[in-house]
Amino acid sequence: MRRGALFLATALAVSLSSCAPTARLVVVKPAGGAVAIYRNTPAYREKAVALMNQKCPGGYDILREEEFVTGETVTKERTAGYDKFREEVRTTEEQRTRNAVEWRITFNCR
Repeated sequence: MRRGALFLATALAVSLSSCAPTARLVVVKPAGGAVAIYRNTPAYREKAVALMNQKCPGGYDILREEEFVTGETVTKERTAGYDKFREEVRTTEEQRTRNAVEWRITFNCR
């Protein structure tokens, strides 16, 4: 049972990560803005740089980079098992809350 649940959780995580947005402008100003990426990795950063180059053909200066909290993610897990000594089904429930975050790059055009 545990192995099946672990496989399902892994498959879900992989499928969700493949659907993650690449890069997007979240603040647009006449001379700059802010780009958000899913994670600060070379692949995502490359997409952010492309957006900043598109917005600022003459170049840009990065003012700030930070992890930005966008909300919360709540995960609930319920486990059921049969207690043969007490002859009853026992269930436990666990809930975890964590911050949902993205990486933001604030920039100005030159």
